[in-house]
Amino acid sequence: MTINSTETKWVSLRKGDIGFTLEDNFTVASRAWVEIKKNCPKEYVEIIRKAYQEGYIDVVATVPKSDPTLMWDILKQ
Repeated sequence: MTINSTETKWVSLRKGDIGFTLEDNFTVASRAWVEIKKNCPKEYVEIIRKAYQEGYIDVVATVPKSDPTLMWDILKQ
């Protein structure tokens, strides 16, 4: 069996990474977030909130390395 290794076309961005947020002249938006539905039981919401605050849950976005907004953000640094 032969395994060929190639570089991935994707990059994972976490909160605080260059390119994680999208910006225009009016707004700043995250590429990814955690959404808790309104019908989620309150005790679960509190557990999820605490886990997020303690660093057990992270927000991650997977985007193509060739994404123009990501490349522009990197070039601006």
